[in-house]
Amino acid sequence: MFFAVLLLLVVDGFAGTMYHTDTAAKVHVTASRSGTAKQAVVVFPGYIMPGDQLSRAFAPFLGAGDAMVVADYAQRGVDVDALYRQIMTALDGMKPQSIRVYGASMGGMCAKQFLDRYVQGGSPFGRAVLVLDTAPDSAARIKRPGWVFGLASWYRGGPLTSLGWAALNQFGDQPTPEPGADPGLAAAGRRHSTWVGTPALTSQAGYLGAFPALRDGELVGRAERVVYLHGRDPAEDPLVWVDDSMAHWRRAFPGLVEVVVNGRAGSWHIPLIERPRETLTAVLAA
Repeated sequence: MFFAVLLLLVVDGFAGTMYHTDTAAKVHVTASRSGTAKQAVVVFPGYIMPGDQLSRAFAPFLGAGDAMVVADYAQRGVDVDALYRQIMTALDGMKPQSIRVYGASMGGMCAKQFLDRYVQGGSPFGRAVLVLDTAPDSAARIKRPGWVFGLASWYRGGPLTSLGWAALNQFGDQPTPEPGADPGLAAAGRRHSTWVGTPALTSQAGYLGAFPALRDGELVGRAERVVYLHGRDPAEDPLVWVDDSMAHWRRAFPGLVEVVVNGRAGSWHIPLIERPRETLTAVLAA
């Protein structure tokens, strides 16, 4: 049995050298309806979440003076430097009066690292508001065995394990879409997460495993304020130890404010495409 599994992984890994090989990140830009960007919302989606579909889901619920830039991770790897350059190019074209950086789940880590680079670049649009949503501060706050992240550091996945993931992804508590949500986008988002492939799963898990520990007070003076969103009954979240994660983010920013998204069940891990108005309302009010 062991040798059969090993052979499967070898074959899958070899096939994976020609499967989902794209390493180019991109961004999706929504201009403000008023023509002047009073604020720009920079969005980092969660683990294996499609940036293009999230952008389309959020766009109808932006205010007239809100612009938005949504990150879209590559098929393989999380390149925060590349995303930073593209986002800043988009912001330079908008010239917003202020920015708000939102990161959901793993995206909270990306948002923090974007903020680091933004501050190093002189915070050209003023100090950002950082909004974290059910975001872990490290792999230790993920409800997965530690060896998973070690495996992800060297095994990049292929088509066979991707089929296994697609089968497993049929199970789990599905969020209830809110009134007004686009059912087509919700279905497309579900298909994406089902067929995203283990190259994305493993390389993003590798990013989580390598994320450096937060230091006490390191966000003080860097963010205008930090807000942490989560659903009701956060202990029921299937992926993140929410309370422990929030405590560690609070060490980095003692003034962190906790906001409960009451319409979101704890067992729905960041249902952003299914419930975009609810989420964006909380983000913009933070």
